[in-house]
Amino acid sequence: MRKDLKAYLAATLLHRAQPLIESFILTLTLSIEEFGQWSWASALYLGVASIAHGGIPAAMLRYSAMHVAEGSPLLGYGLKWMLPWAASGSLILLLLSFSVPSPVRQLVWAHLPALPAFLVAEVVRTYLRGRYENAQLLRWQILSTSFALILLALTSAMWGVCGAAYMRLLQPLWLLLPTFHLLKEAYASSSHQHFPGFLRFGGHSLWGNWALEGIFFLPAWLIGWQSESPLSLAYWRWATLLPLNIRAIFSQIVIYFYPTWVRSALAPHLLYHKQRLLLWGTATAIAIGLLLLSLGWRIFPGEAYLPALPYYWGAIGIGLWWSTEPLLLPNLLSAKGNIKGYSTAYAVGLLTAIPFYVLARENLWLHLVGMGTAGITASLLSNHMMRHLRDTNP
Repeated sequence: MRKDLKAYLAATLLHRAQPLIESFILTLTLSIEEFGQWSWASALYLGVASIAHGGIPAAMLRYSAMHVAEGSPLLGYGLKWMLPWAASGSLILLLLSFSVPSPVRQLVWAHLPALPAFLVAEVVRTYLRGRYENAQLLRWQILSTSFALILLALTSAMWGVCGAAYMRLLQPLWLLLPTFHLLKEAYASSSHQHFPGFLRFGGHSLWGNWALEGIFFLPAWLIGWQSESPLSLAYWRWATLLPLNIRAIFSQIVIYFYPTWVRSALAPHLLYHKQRLLLWGTATAIAIGLLLLSLGWRIFPGEAYLPALPYYWGAIGIGLWWSTEPLLLPNLLSAKGNIKGYSTAYAVGLLTAIPFYVLARENLWLHLVGMGTAGITASLLSNHMMRHLRDTNP
């Protein structure tokens, strides 16, 4: 288990570091206006990816932990149901591209081939995680991340934002080729077995994940549409790039323990007390490190991004909070089969954030307040549901 944990941590570090390093590279190779345009296109791409997965990755994580012996048939079953979602997501992204200015639209088009490849990769990634096959996941991550970053550095240095677009066009190749053997075996066995409840669990998790991702992607979409200013998007991107990745990192920690929670006989509230101090202590240490990094803000990302610095400080607090209670509590409910509780907590959280987002327009502070309010709501509601489970099943 220790060796597998090391492989998981290394794979997670590479996976989460890749978008950060990509942003560092593009900050150095693009103008602030071009970086804002790229951030706008990327927000649309990642936002659509977050709603076009059909809940398949969440179901795959749970079922691969429950059905370890099934292997390729389970992966094939999940991929079969992911394909129509991937096609629908590509169509949605294409339609959304016509709502943004022409330079951003062309960058969105460059992301179109990447979307289905990203969704297929997420299914494979959660399949490997649920089975604790993290050494294989690490090898895949090393290959895909190394190739992507080298290619991005070369193309963006030579051709600017057009070069970055060329890199994104090639994403299906460098992302999926290392998993060809898994995909081939899954395709060969995809029609041999069915998994009752898989799609129902995925469907319930879908609208919860829609709400969760909406909390984090709606601000970038609204800032772009309401202001049509690449500068505002560039400031928002740099203000939230590192702080909100605290949550992303800790979501990977939760995913690692999720299969163990599924198999554990302990009640959710007991698991909660075992895990919360670990999350709070580690997240606090990372947040302090991020505050110290801001001392070098004038050096990197530089004077041009200085207006984003106060928002960066605020986003650190939001990232710290979202790495703890709002992340842990709903996922414990999900691991114990209460997927409706998971989804309800995030859906109500989004509803409390939307008024702040709509009123904010270019006021980045209100967007941050909306995120924080959503986190407080989701944690309070899921804590209430957990207490109810404890009282009814002592």
